[in-house]
Amino acid sequence: MASVAPARTPVALRLWVAVTGVAGFSAAVGALSAPASPIDTLYRHAPPGTDAGPFSRMYATWLALSTVTRLVFAATAAPDGGLIGVTAATYAVALAHFAGEIGLTRTVPLLPGGVAPLVVASASLAGASKRSSRRMAGGWTAGPR
Repeated sequence: MASVAPARTPVALRLWVAVTGVAGFSAAVGALSAPASPIDTLYRHAPPGTDAGPFSRMYATWLALSTVTRLVFAATAAPDGGLIGVTAATYAVALAHFAGEIGLTRTVPLLPGGVAPLVVASASLAGASKRSSRRMAGGWTAGPR
């Protein structure tokens, strides 16, 4: 019976995911401790009178969930394909969300604070995609043929 062993995840990718995970955790703590923080720093064009409390809690909850996923990925030496997919999905959701906030609703201005999530999500998806395509092209080894 052939055994399938996953290739190890490159250290640079794991480190990048860990850094974005720690940054997300920091932002989640900040959003919970100062509810107006996300609106003041990121969602600068939110409609006047936007209740920061529920908005900030939802933002912090998303960050906490995605952070846990990213940190589990970074801490795992040889993640399975499912964990890679879920981790990549956290970046895809962030990219779609911020692209919509910038382009459609215009609640996030196209300034460094608003562009940063797009850059991080895009770079992270590119790294995950590169990792995934390498795995599909032979990064997985099988037993004797």
